[in-house]
Amino acid sequence: MSVTSKLEKLDALRGLAALYVVIHHSVPKSIMLFGLNIANLFRFGEEAVILFFLLSGFVINFSFVKSRDKTFRTYFFKRVTRIYIPLLIVMMLGYLLECYGAGEVVNAQPKELMLNLLMLQDISSLKPNVITDPYMHNSPLWSLSYEWWFYMLYFQVQKYISSNSQKDVFVFCLSIVAAWVYVYFPTFLPRLLMYMSIWWLGVMLSNRYMKGEPISLKSLALPLSGIVVIFLICGFAVYRAAMTGTLAGLGVHPILEMRDHFSALVIVVVAVFWKSKNWIFFDKLVKPFLLFAPISYVVYISHHYFVVSANYFSFMGNKSLEFMAYLVMLLAFSYVVEIIIYPRMLKGFFGALKNPAQVN
Repeated sequence: MSVTSKLEKLDALRGLAALYVVIHHSVPKSIMLFGLNIANLFRFGEEAVILFFLLSGFVINFSFVKSRDKTFRTYFFKRVTRIYIPLLIVMMLGYLLECYGAGEVVNAQPKELMLNLLMLQDISSLKPNVITDPYMHNSPLWSLSYEWWFYMLYFQVQKYISSNSQKDVFVFCLSIVAAWVYVYFPTFLPRLLMYMSIWWLGVMLSNRYMKGEPISLKSLALPLSGIVVIFLICGFAVYRAAMTGTLAGLGVHPILEMRDHFSALVIVVVAVFWKSKNWIFFDKLVKPFLLFAPISYVVYISHHYFVVSANYFSFMGNKSLEFMAYLVMLLAFSYVVEIIIYPRMLKGFFGALKNPAQVN
């Protein structure tokens, strides 16, 4: 059982965010209803990923602090199996679908595959100096590279820095410096370290939750201030681009990075306010999505193939019915991988550890 079973609200948000991203990538740009374009409600896929980062920081820290075995070997085993077992299945599926679509055996793109397995992927059409694009056009995989290196950096911070306050100061100072570097050298490493601030905000929320400390805007002054500083630095990059006439859209560098940090601020402010109101309406609005939490990871990394680029139900002649059929296929595949295949494969890998720990 996942440790997040103790944190139902986070699980429900995870399920909601995963389905939201699916809809975000699937709906047309215009869906008119009573004179209003309701498709605009689903234009915040980037914000859903930022929510994932915050939730991930919270849960990974919660899991690590609660675990008995804090060796890197066990920690690495947990993270590798959780990320790579479903991912390799989806990557294989992506390649087979590319072959099926082309009607022949296509180039497996070994260099792109290797760089993706090393977690160096991002989306080159949105950000500069990207090392490689996500494998086989599966664009949602971009966020896995960030997640993976956040995991690895998290362990090093936990190992070499003693107090939580020192860890927090170190991470946010590192992220702020990285943001300044990124303005002039927008490459993978400073971009990653800059975004670490968002993920670490989830870590800090987790620590306060476990200690029973109050969670308020005042108690979160340090991380929120740090993200505000990074937001302003990103704003300076936007200003420079505007002055040189290279400014692009809201979803493209350099506005994209500023938007992401602003989104993190908004999400936390809304969460703190909602908490102060005893999570009014949460159970009715969000809790139903708890059902999808156990399969949310595979839903996220495979929906490009099952929904976004799918056309095998086009014979139905009804777009709404076609979308629902794709969604059913996606949920069924995700269930099989997450609930049936993954646990069995994981059990087979347990022998790799002398004292296998429960994987979260």
